[in-house]
Amino acid sequence: MKNQTFKQTAVACLVLLTGCAMTDPRVGVNSRAGWISSVYTAEKLRTNPPACLGSLTPAQIDSGQYVEIKVPHGRRGEYLPAIVPPSVQVHLHDWVEFSPKLCEAGVVPEVKQVLSSYK
Repeated sequence: MKNQTFKQTAVACLVLLTGCAMTDPRVGVNSRAGWISSVYTAEKLRTNPPACLGSLTPAQIDSGQYVEIKVPHGRRGEYLPAIVPPSVQVHLHDWVEFSPKLCEAGVVPEVKQVLSSYK
């Protein structure tokens, strides 16, 4: 029941936020917003990392928190990895701002702030 309620709420929020995510004054010009869809484990990052995180050293994997963010984009959305700095506390399904907008030139997107917390 709780899972179904969450899905219904998430769909409703996604519909509302898709149209206004870029006009949210809390989201910077060079940033995007999306949902935390999963938290990467150190094991997953060692054995099957996303392309953007493939060059992480073992020390970086052990010392950082990495997440997958689902960004509203058409019907399906797109998924991007990001690092979470120690100063930001995130939970699964939080709506967050991250920057840069894409993983390019070896620069991993970083979560800047939690815009709406699931907990």
